[in-house]
Amino acid sequence: MADVTQGAAELNDIAAKIQSGSADSALNGLDVGSLLGSMSMTNIVISVVAGLIGSGFFMYGKKRQNFRVLGFGVALCVVPYFISNTLLLLVACIAMTAAPFVMERYA
Repeated sequence: MADVTQGAAELNDIAAKIQSGSADSALNGLDVGSLLGSMSMTNIVISVVAGLIGSGFFMYGKKRQNFRVLGFGVALCVVPYFISNTLLLLVACIAMTAAPFVMERYA
């Protein structure tokens, strides 16, 4: 029982060091903020939603052999990686989501 208590105390110490910023050098390499870069939570949510819609477009386009929808599906999955501006990302994703329907109507 003493081992479990000691292990819990060590975990609490490590958590306190991480929160204070004075962790060991091995723990400093584990910086989650650097993995996300400068992405805001809004950008992340827009990217995830665009990826889900893009995956749906991709599967539908592949099943129906509609290469236009398949292409827009791939674009919706890839483009959010390259756009960091939130407003521009939102406009681009909305445009790519609507494009297959607009092109179908006027083609």
